[in-house]
Amino acid sequence: MNPPKHIGIVGCGTAGPASAILLARQGHNVQVFDKAPTCRAVGAGFMLQPSGMQVLQDIGILETILQLGSRIDTLHVWENQRTLMRLDYADWRNGSFGLGLHRPALLHVMLDSMHQAGAQMHWNHEITQACSHDARWTLTDAHGQKHGPFDLLIIADGARSTLRHCVAPAAVDHSYPWGAHWFIGENDGSFDSHKLHQIVHNTRILCGFLPTGRHQPNTPELLSLFWSVRLTDDAAIRSQPLQEWKNNILHHEPKAESFLAQISDWQQIITARYGDVRLTRWTAPGVAVLGDAAHAMSPQLGQGVNLALMDAACLAECIAQYPLPLALKHYTRQRSMQIRYYRAATRGLTPLFQSSHDWLTLPRRILFRTMQHIRPCRIAMTRSMAGTMFHEQSSRRSKSDSSSENFLNPYR
Repeated sequence: MNPPKHIGIVGCGTAGPASAILLARQGHNVQVFDKAPTCRAVGAGFMLQPSGMQVLQDIGILETILQLGSRIDTLHVWENQRTLMRLDYADWRNGSFGLGLHRPALLHVMLDSMHQAGAQMHWNHEITQACSHDARWTLTDAHGQKHGPFDLLIIADGARSTLRHCVAPAAVDHSYPWGAHWFIGENDGSFDSHKLHQIVHNTRILCGFLPTGRHQPNTPELLSLFWSVRLTDDAAIRSQPLQEWKNNILHHEPKAESFLAQISDWQQIITARYGDVRLTRWTAPGVAVLGDAAHAMSPQLGQGVNLALMDAACLAECIAQYPLPLALKHYTRQRSMQIRYYRAATRGLTPLFQSSHDWLTLPRRILFRTMQHIRPCRIAMTRSMAGTMFHEQSSRRSKSDSSSENFLNPYR
């Protein structure tokens, strides 16, 4: 057993609190810093995949999260009132599913678990500088207060990280020209509670309706709407009457009318921006970068939260098994193939669904409708959606096929 370490974590999104829970349970002294003045999760609904659920099961909060989420059995993409793609989790593994979830619901449950594990949380601490001396890190916040030194610094401050240069000064941070308008409202029954419903038209129109769970058990189910938008057009669109924006959506999905009636002001609609972050490396002496800070991607495969959870679990396992310098090397080795796969997959898919390249519409239609009817291709697409492609399993978490199936069907 390695001796306890002083660990500083910057960022309290997903990778940060997950790391804090797992490392505090190992007996390490863990402190988490976030610039938000208080607990405030940002973002809309997301899909928790079987890969992410495995980590939450290890943490011990999966049963609580299942009560707050919406079980998703199918991704159904429509084009011109015909199926472009339909992926059913059961095709990959019987009993598996995704979980539509509201981001604050996950964060609040994780914060409770983090507190119980003994990790210390510091809100309203924007870390502006990190300095290393003999591989130990000292942090300076916006008020000039210093924290540390820490044996290990974990940088998990999101896609717009201000600290990842400590590890990789030559990081690529490329913003996409397309984003999305988001809205979360009550699911009034217009859309199936167990299906992610998407509509596409050429490469400029992408609309989706994701059942998003609940704020608390026994409260109404939520539904997330996302509508693709070119970011340079955002201000002009918002200057128009709200009804014009609604009419564009209704033209492609008329049954959304009652759901859209919940929107009465542009302030209810969030504009999400996406980027592609690539680092030459994710670790340096005494420091590791996790989650979107290390590998932010387009949301086409919806893997951000799931990859962040797997980063945290992998790093904690490596630290439990090896001395710190060796643990960081093993972490990089174990995570590299999966992250490279999802980075390449999302970069390849993005122009097919969010771009001005309308000429890609026909190749996309041929590609996905053909793959849809070839079982090995359909299984590979479903596994990619489930977040399990190139997932390195440690010996501690390797399971027999039967026990894996039991996990992937928690409702048994």
